[in-house]
Amino acid sequence: MNEPIPGPGLAEPSADLRTYLAVLRRRKWSILAVTAVAVASALAFSFRQTPIYTSVAKVQVKPPTVNQYLQNVPVSTLVSMDTERQIASSAKVAELAAETLGTDRSPEDLLESLSVSVPTNTQILEIGFSDPDPAAARAGAAAFTQAYLDFKVQQATEAFAAVERSLSAKIKELQQQLAVQQEKAAAAEPGSPEQVAAQAEIDVLTARIATYENRISDLGLIDLDPGEVIQPADLPTSPSSPNHVLNGGLALVVGLALGVGVAFLRERLDDRIAGRQGFEEILGAPTLAVVPHVKSWRKRDRTELPALSNPDGGPAEAYRTVRTNLLFMARDGDLKTIAVISPGPGEGKTTTAANLAVSLAQADKRVIAVSCDLRKPRLHRFFNLANDIGVTSVLTGKATLNDAILRPVGVPMLRLVASGPVPHNPSELLSSERLDQLLAQLRQVADFVIVDTAPGLTVSDGLVLAPKVDGVLVVADAGSTSRAALRQLREHLEQVSGNIIGGVFNNFDPDRARYYEAAYPAYYYGRYRYRAEEPDRRPRGRGEGEVAGPSSEEVWRSEDIWT
Repeated sequence: MNEPIPGPGLAEPSADLRTYLAVLRRRKWSILAVTAVAVASALAFSFRQTPIYTSVAKVQVKPPTVNQYLQNVPVSTLVSMDTERQIASSAKVAELAAETLGTDRSPEDLLESLSVSVPTNTQILEIGFSDPDPAAARAGAAAFTQAYLDFKVQQATEAFAAVERSLSAKIKELQQQLAVQQEKAAAAEPGSPEQVAAQAEIDVLTARIATYENRISDLGLIDLDPGEVIQPADLPTSPSSPNHVLNGGLALVVGLALGVGVAFLRERLDDRIAGRQGFEEILGAPTLAVVPHVKSWRKRDRTELPALSNPDGGPAEAYRTVRTNLLFMARDGDLKTIAVISPGPGEGKTTTAANLAVSLAQADKRVIAVSCDLRKPRLHRFFNLANDIGVTSVLTGKATLNDAILRPVGVPMLRLVASGPVPHNPSELLSSERLDQLLAQLRQVADFVIVDTAPGLTVSDGLVLAPKVDGVLVVADAGSTSRAALRQLREHLEQVSGNIIGGVFNNFDPDRARYYEAAYPAYYYGRYRYRAEEPDRRPRGRGEGEVAGPSSEEVWRSEDIWT
């Protein structure tokens, strides 16, 4: 049997930018929906919030004294703005602000409405206060500004007082030492060494006392100036919170991020086949053709034969592509019997078998199409033929093969063997040696035998046929076949030694690819049951269901069925 021709998509593709962009393009509506919900929710929440007004006052921070400020020393070495910011937002300042405001709010509650910031590389404190009432916001900012300045003055005053107390204590101690030395000098002989030493000590102590007294005097001359209000608290005219534009912008960014995440999550969870490349990766065989989606093919029960009715259309060209690939694969003559199978019903298996048979026959190949879907036979309906005699008739001995061969109208090189009456034991009939003999007989007189089978995951009929033919052609529907179903069918075919020669990717919409809005159909089990053959309402005249050949023996001896 022929080995499958390696397809371009059999190697694991590397994720690249085009792959990601393709996912985003296919899932754009999911992304837009998530983004819209996020923005709408954020704006709804934003507009329901109580408007908050913020008033800001600016204070230029100065060293504790003018004398220090006038020294030739950088201000940054005298003032730590991080420390000043912490002081402005401290509980002590909040207590002073509460007294100024005369409010019942606790200092801790007031601090929750306070914001203090320092612009980069400046000695400016920006003191802000927020409140639903604009006037209250301005009053709060002004109160904290004044409380900060008052606290700094109070802090400096206490520091200066502590220095004055320390200097006074030192002066008092020196005065006591001075009194002792004065007593020594008075008791000593004038001009004596004792008197001279005592006098020298008196001069030193007097000078030190004078120095400390001068320092105390200087403290009284210090001008306390902790800072200057360079921008008083203003009355806000528009709310600072909520910021609808900012909230909407953030929601847009977050919504887009969530939308992209949802898009890739849906991509990961989506079990449909991701185009031709995904089809080949799962099948492990090349795609022989991609049959485009045709909007007019909406009813699954409708039989479509574009290879005859619309030979210039896209589907007919796709089936000719399958023909070309099969002719190349069968060039050695060991690929004659081909089974067409799909994971489940309604995926284009029988349509592919019928059109492929016509396409091969149009290439002057002797083709016999055999309907081995014994439970729901449809192949004969594509050619307007009856189904009263067929495979089951031959396998049960009720008719000869010569009686079962039909001639479709308009395709001289095509013959058809219908399925015949629906049996009660289709799997047993297909497992019998009689089917092997039937296929061998057909193989002798035809270039190709196209066998339509039952869906592989629905019943075992198709899997029974797979090892009896030269190759298996797998058909999958781009809109309904799942990756799991296709993978399971491949495993089943490999277990029975079925030779998968390729696949047909059917009903492919280039615009929507695998992303149809319709939900997945229910799984295959239970959907494919026995159905009695419908009464044939088609007239069976000459050329429609006409018996080919005089007798079974003569058929296989002389190939007169092609004359």
